[in-house]
Amino acid sequence: MKLENPFPEYGYFGSEYFCDREQETEELIEALTNGSNVTLMAPRRIGKTGLISHAFERMEASNKNIRCFYVDIFSTKTFNQMVQFIANAVIGKLDSPSQAVMRRLNGIVSALRPTLSQDPLTGLPTFSVSVTSERARETLQQVFEYMKESGRQCFLALDEFQQVSRYAEIGADAFIRSIIQFVPNVHIIFSGSQQHLLADMFMSPEHPFFNSSQIMTIGTIDAKVYRTFANGFFACQKRQMSEESFNYLYDMIDGQTWYIQKILNRLYRTPKGKLDQEDVLRAVDKILHEQEINYQSNYNLLTDNQAQLLAAIASEGKVIAPTSLDFIVGHHLPAPSSIKMALKSLQDKEFLFYDAKQGYMVYDRFFGMWLKKLSV
Repeated sequence: MKLENPFPEYGYFGSEYFCDREQETEELIEALTNGSNVTLMAPRRIGKTGLISHAFERMEASNKNIRCFYVDIFSTKTFNQMVQFIANAVIGKLDSPSQAVMRRLNGIVSALRPTLSQDPLTGLPTFSVSVTSERARETLQQVFEYMKESGRQCFLALDEFQQVSRYAEIGADAFIRSIIQFVPNVHIIFSGSQQHLLADMFMSPEHPFFNSSQIMTIGTIDAKVYRTFANGFFACQKRQMSEESFNYLYDMIDGQTWYIQKILNRLYRTPKGKLDQEDVLRAVDKILHEQEINYQSNYNLLTDNQAQLLAAIASEGKVIAPTSLDFIVGHHLPAPSSIKMALKSLQDKEFLFYDAKQGYMVYDRFFGMWLKKLSV
């Protein structure tokens, strides 16, 4: 698929529009094809979904017996909803369209009540399934049995898997573990952005998933590599970004992939000409202006202490010790006890991100820039 703008903000459109990650891709594919499950931990918008899609594309291209499935369970609130998402992603994707499909589904996945319909665009058969909370566990077992019986090598990515730890159902993680260890042809990527929750699930001895997968993390893409990638597309417009200009863009948002893509997307739309720091700033200002209503709405939902603390951290960029006297006095913040409560709440709501080396920072880099403008 040829894109008008080669810097998509969302989705995966093939290797042509995917920057680098060669080492990470090989590491992920090697682990999965050698029989390991993988726990992939990375902050939101660093590019883990793109990496999974890129690896899956390569794997399916290399072997016709491989089937890959990606399921984002971030929006799920219950175990039943997660099962529904997985079932709809998998059921009907491992057979050829024929009456034998329905017979097989009725035999293996009786709890799902599968419905066969026709896609109005492609004309191909599609399945939808219904999952009841009373039979959710049985249903998940049968979904994995369906994959097992297919005889294919199946790879399933469960993104934002830390949601499982929030379900009210007791022992959901233990039940999932009990199923997957008996399905030898199915291997899973457990990925997520809340690294402290995932780390607790997979690296703490008291949890069912302890030592059950290969741990993998990803960081930023090298600035030089990313600039070469970007200039390959800007060359089609007979222009390029200098090292100085690209590094300015890169450092502004700490090399976070999604933010780089969004700024490059806007720069690619601009009238032909040079690409310097002023162009980068104009592109960022336009993005902040477009999102101002959302940012103002999010800001208004915070308590006074949370809003003060978030704005103070945004003004600094990165803060190692937000409860230190210098920081509190310098930004006219309340007592350390109140700051600690606000910190926890802002982290839980993913307004703040903590890095052991850099300290606390506003999770959404653009929101951080908008907040910083408020204090100017």
